[in-house]
Amino acid sequence: MTGTQSASRGLTRRDFLKVGVAGATGLAAAGSMTGCGAWLGAATQQAADEKTVYTLHQFMCTGRCSLKCTVRDGRLAMIQPNDTVDPYYRHVCVKGISEIQHVYSDERLQSPMRRVGARGEGSFEVISWDEAIKTVGDELRKAWDKYGKQSVYMSASNEPRFGFLPALLGCATGVEPGIDRGTGNGSAPAIGGDVFGGGTNETRDWVNTKTLVISGTNLLESSMMQSNTFLDAKKAGCEIIVLDPHFSTTAGKASKWIPVIPGTDAAFYLGMVSYILDNKLYNEAYMREHTSFPFLMDEATGKLLRTGAAWGTDEETGEPVDPGDFMVWDGAKGAAVPYADAVATAALEGSFDVDGKKAITVLESLKRNQRPYTCEWAEGVCGASAETIAEVARKYATGGPAYLAFGQGGSDKYSNPDIIGHAGMVLVSLTGNIGKPGCGIGHGIGGGGYSVTLGEWELPEQFKPAELDIRSDRFPDRDGGVHVIISLGNTFQQYWANMNKTREWIDSLDFIVHIGMYYEDTVKYADIVLPVCSKFEDTVEHSIVRSDYNHVNLQTKCIDPLFESKPDFDVMRLIAEEMGVGEYLPKTAEELVRYQIEHSEDLAEQGITLAELEKNHGSMKMADVDEPRRAYTDLKFETPTTRMEPYYEAWKPCEQAWPNWEENNEAYVGNPLAEKYPLQFTQTRTRFSNHSHFKAAKWVQQFAKPTLELNPVDMASRGIADGDLVEAFNDRGSFKCVARANNAVRPGSCRTWEAGWSKYIEEGNTQNVTNDHVNPRDEYLPTGAPIPYNDTLVEVKKA
Repeated sequence: MTGTQSASRGLTRRDFLKVGVAGATGLAAAGSMTGCGAWLGAATQQAADEKTVYTLHQFMCTGRCSLKCTVRDGRLAMIQPNDTVDPYYRHVCVKGISEIQHVYSDERLQSPMRRVGARGEGSFEVISWDEAIKTVGDELRKAWDKYGKQSVYMSASNEPRFGFLPALLGCATGVEPGIDRGTGNGSAPAIGGDVFGGGTNETRDWVNTKTLVISGTNLLESSMMQSNTFLDAKKAGCEIIVLDPHFSTTAGKASKWIPVIPGTDAAFYLGMVSYILDNKLYNEAYMREHTSFPFLMDEATGKLLRTGAAWGTDEETGEPVDPGDFMVWDGAKGAAVPYADAVATAALEGSFDVDGKKAITVLESLKRNQRPYTCEWAEGVCGASAETIAEVARKYATGGPAYLAFGQGGSDKYSNPDIIGHAGMVLVSLTGNIGKPGCGIGHGIGGGGYSVTLGEWELPEQFKPAELDIRSDRFPDRDGGVHVIISLGNTFQQYWANMNKTREWIDSLDFIVHIGMYYEDTVKYADIVLPVCSKFEDTVEHSIVRSDYNHVNLQTKCIDPLFESKPDFDVMRLIAEEMGVGEYLPKTAEELVRYQIEHSEDLAEQGITLAELEKNHGSMKMADVDEPRRAYTDLKFETPTTRMEPYYEAWKPCEQAWPNWEENNEAYVGNPLAEKYPLQFTQTRTRFSNHSHFKAAKWVQQFAKPTLELNPVDMASRGIADGDLVEAFNDRGSFKCVARANNAVRPGSCRTWEAGWSKYIEEGNTQNVTNDHVNPRDEYLPTGAPIPYNDTLVEVKKA
């Protein structure tokens, strides 16, 4: 809020935070305390009513920690690791410990509010829950009548329990894959796998890896709770090679750091592919038996040759099903035959005449396509020496079990990360580094361990989310027919680049409801604000059961909801009831938890019940998880042929059937724009927060105040000293913050932490400058082109 007084009660936001909501009602649970400052004052020694509660940490934190919480006199007092779990998983980081200050933060939204000023001004009045929910209902019905149900879009950037609401309301949701899926776009088609690019093996399996190549992630910062798997691998003798433009924490602990030019990871991998091909370091037996490399294609068109088998139809979706009826050249028969008829005798290379057409194998096509991408060419693009690229390729292909660990939050935030994922899959297809101990590909966020299938509360068939033809980050450029936004958390800060253009679109919306815990950037654009409480607060004893990282974990209530906030499940139910569909939901979150546990065959087989979870302090290790999870151990993949298929025929029109190098949209050597804006701008991950979360704790802010880091060389040439106020700017906009000198930052670059709240910098918003370019091959990518936040050029000057 600004200093403008509200229309009904004469309260500014500052006044509101001081006095709370109508005095005692919302403050009873908090002991008349609206922020953590007073609560953290000097303590006197006295007897206290104390209890211990075991619960889980929230979804947005990738550590998946089980927590031991101390509650004194109804207040959350201390957070520690759950001391009853396996010591290997007994951990917590600064984000978990500082949740105390998130719970008791001055940034807490305390009561429902209604906007009384212009959007973006931040002036609100306090209203009741009844009035707020009725207003939401009225506006939804108005939009339905005027535009249809598909005009409502639910955008989620926190960890809400609103999963049923899109189907119940018939609104669209989840079309926000512009973050964290860029590399997975390129890797998924080869194996029919995870579009997020999730690791095929659990990171615990790195202890069996001999060569681990990590790119695009500062793992020891962004996923601290996996540092044990990283360090275990290093201790076991794994050579860990890190590609990163900057000298990161992970690079500092690795065996070798290779600084590359920002956004050029794919060029490094293409050089590796060529070296392996030129030196015949590939695994012919694996390629012949488990990949599409022997398949024949029409040399002129690039189309794979088929037998002409009939296509099927998916019974559930009605989509066509590819019969995978591809052909190979049988060297024994001297003829083209179905691939399954010549597994051992299929030719890997060569040119053949098939029914009057000149055909070549897929491998032959790759070799021809790779001719320009020598190690020397890669050196000129990515900056790493040709010798270094060759050395890494040789170790990856011949040095024992090898793993390519792609990251999130780094090189996936350019316009070309699908090429990284695709080139990585070509490397795997050539060497067979998959499905075996120590071998795999993909990111390792969250540990990637075993999980179980929980019971699913099903809604009647008539309830389905709407489908949109475009992604949410494209709404400012293309009319998606969306007029109402239900924003769960800090979505406008997290999912939209080029904020000045985004604000124009925001102003065109009919209605915005913000549902969240903090007074973050998105709040000031809302028409109605609904406060949810933290996962440590609840109205029921248990509201979440979660299965991942080799455990089943239970959320347990620590304290009552503070102020007038409500658990997100309760808010979802209030909206559903207002819209006349509440009867289809569980009555409480605890009813849902019980249903998920009682209707899970996996849990029943392991004897895991709600009572057992409570008895075991909210966390139970799954059975048979001592060996790390490994996918595709049978070397059967989720493709039409069950083989790895690194050739993407469907991408031929966009010239990416094979991974072909493509310059970034903005941050590339030789871009004329760099004469005006010479610094590449990065938003990077940090151990202090995840995305736009965990920003509101003063403990963290001591160390994590947003700054703009530059190399001292770049600062000196601009007359900037450490601690100076600077302005970063380009044609899209600008922001101002304090500059910090850091030799770890690559010269020619500047960086800050991802999705920082604008209130914590001196002026503007970091998203004012970020690139919102849409890659032309958007329609060919499984989740669409990524938002190229880091594919951004700026200039920086002393403010």
